[in-house]
Amino acid sequence: MDKYAINQLSVFVENKKGELNQVTSILSDENISIKNILLVDSTDFGILRLLLEDTESAKEALSSGGFVAKVNKVFAVRMQDKIGSFHQVVGILTTEDINILYTYAYREKDQGVFVFKVDNSDFDKAIKVLQENQLELVENEHLCL
Repeated sequence: MDKYAINQLSVFVENKKGELNQVTSILSDENISIKNILLVDSTDFGILRLLLEDTESAKEALSSGGFVAKVNKVFAVRMQDKIGSFHQVVGILTTEDINILYTYAYREKDQGVFVFKVDNSDFDKAIKVLQENQLELVENEHLCL
């Protein structure tokens, strides 16, 4: 199951001009490649979710730069880009009483990749039920993580 555990870095950023630039500057200076990025904001702050080549080095560099950063374990499911594919994954997890804390997606050619965060206590169960339903889980090495 560990081969499906993808380390995602969550970075808390103030909702002000230049904050994202500081984060990307630090990562660029450290030669760390961003594979996927999502920024969700609220009134005062945002949460930047990153899939990176070197999550631990990024966390250290950003922490040294004054940012609060936390590594979270997520998993990803690759599916054909067609109507209902996301619903299929959500339905399986819901049927198994697995709460989805958050999710986001990105595209690879004609396929979609859905990234999910569930409670750590449900992680292995989620992987198992998705495998039992013949869904393609993305191995962490695929993302160079």
